Amino acid sequence: MAENKIIYGNTAGIKTSLLERMKEYIDNIYDPGCFVPTEISEMMKEITIDTKKEVAVFLDRKNRVLAVAVGDDRSVPLPELEGKRSNLRLCGVRCLHTHPNGSVRPSDVDIQSLKSMRYDAMVVIGVNTEKEIATGVSASVLKRNEMGLFVDFEFCGPYAYWKKHFLDSLFIDIAEKDREASEFSSSAQKNRDDVERAILVGVVPDGTYVIGNPLAELQELAESAGAVVVGSFTQRRDTPEAKTYIGRGLAEDLALRRQGLNADIVIFDDELSASQIRNLENIIGTRVIDRTALILDIFAARAKSREGRLQVELAQQKYRLPRLMGQGTALSRLGGGIGTRGPGETQLETDRRHIKRKINFLEAQLREVKERRSVLRKERQKKDIPTVAVVGYTNAGKSTLVNALCQSDVLAEDKLFATLDTSVRRLVTPEKRDFLLIDTVGFIKKLPHDLVEAFKSTLEETVYADLLLHVVDCSNVDYESCIDTVEGILKEIGAENRPRYLVLNKIDKAPADIFPSPRIVQGYGKVFRISAATGEGLDDLRTQIINYFIKADKTFDVLIPYSNGGLLSYLHKYGKVESEEYTENGIHAKGKIPPEHFGKISQESL
Repeated sequence: MAENKIIYGNTAGIKTSLLERMKEYIDNIYDPGCFVPTEISEMMKEITIDTKKEVAVFLDRKNRVLAVAVGDDRSVPLPELEGKRSNLRLCGVRCLHTHPNGSVRPSDVDIQSLKSMRYDAMVVIGVNTEKEIATGVSASVLKRNEMGLFVDFEFCGPYAYWKKHFLDSLFIDIAEKDREASEFSSSAQKNRDDVERAILVGVVPDGTYVIGNPLAELQELAESAGAVVVGSFTQRRDTPEAKTYIGRGLAEDLALRRQGLNADIVIFDDELSASQIRNLENIIGTRVIDRTALILDIFAARAKSREGRLQVELAQQKYRLPRLMGQGTALSRLGGGIGTRGPGETQLETDRRHIKRKINFLEAQLREVKERRSVLRKERQKKDIPTVAVVGYTNAGKSTLVNALCQSDVLAEDKLFATLDTSVRRLVTPEKRDFLLIDTVGFIKKLPHDLVEAFKSTLEETVYADLLLHVVDCSNVDYESCIDTVEGILKEIGAENRPRYLVLNKIDKAPADIFPSPRIVQGYGKVFRISAATGEGLDDLRTQIINYFIKADKTFDVLIPYSNGGLLSYLHKYGKVESEEYTENGIHAKGKIPPEHFGKISQESL
């Protein structure tokens, strides 16, 4: 097509010089990173003014001109172009065309062509042929549903013609969404044929004593993400290698092992830099991700609420920002080398600006969520209902404990990060005391800092709770290290000084004599041994939670006039009446009541 340099469509009556001018654009690259290249749009505007016909130019994602076409003043024929792929992906080509009537909105024919050809975008440049000016520019792109299927289109603009650079951000949006659809499509195919096969790699500092398999947790994470671990490798080093994290010898050995194990992905147990990922992919010959990317992927799959999705997306964008340059095949936009350095930097800056705008938008959305959460918290505080936050390492049994205490139905599964969205359940006791139990997201070693920052509005529930229950899976041989990890994160979010109890869960699976060292239990008010699954020890835990708040109860000794007998019912409902005596002047009652209800006694008993 490019070799013949044919101008498609109705070319009758068009000057040969104009046809030759349009042919000169075919197979050339213009302004990489610019969604509507100025040189091309100026040519289209001038020829539209001269011929009173629509002009269309078809560009690939490198901004190479694939074809040029002309039509009448209503439509332009759209040539069949190579590049159409699976039904879940775009064709990789966008159509820029003019409207001689000056309209910048797409016609029904434009939208029909957008959907049938699955173009990256349908760009309209309005041209007023009488005034010989461009009236504006717009773009229409296809929208997808949750399954990745195209269901509708989205209109972007219109913008003034001199503001057409506002459309540049569509470059990264289109590429990312198409890549996600490609990953969805390929993962769906792999689920039909075979699951993704992963190799795990970690570095253990020299002189460090490791209990059990140092990559056991990374394997759990990989399996939670749906991968099958086919191999794992560790290397002892004083410090990770700057260029490849591991030694080049092990990296080259991994390339051979990967082929023998038929692995699709290599997962590293620490956060890698963009250059390390690029270098490793070049040596190993397959996709490389780090622990942070794996955790973010799991969070993205598990987040259900709007707040949770916003928090995960914010963490993802912050993770991507410093890795735009050189993250192998995952986020690359242009190849390096002679002839690409200038345009490449332009594209890089475009991508950075787009991600920074996205981060600012997400942070603004989360500020609104934080304000709403603060209002709800203040409402709870007005009602003076005590709150108990359940915190701990991921998969320690927090949700199972909440369900057991509250007879609720919080999602509880035996996998990492089953709970991402904070849930609040009411605990009603026979002693007529009501408490709110807050189930929080689990913590993990090497939890990405950006993820902690993104989830701070959620974790604030921990900071403001009256009591913390730190739940620990004591069947884990390395459970003391898990306790240290949680304590470190509590300190990071400002909750290290909250009163808390240590709850050793899963004792039905742990040795009978299991108990933390004195260093660990220091700072905890009490230590409990329970099994949330079997119910062992739950009665004592529930009683001690109640007793913790009963310590603050106010003692009352009042004479209630017979005319105010309703106050006695109030005392029975919200407090504990230890004695009551009917006298000539009224009812003499003694007992205890929570401080939030004490004010009513002092007011109404007078």
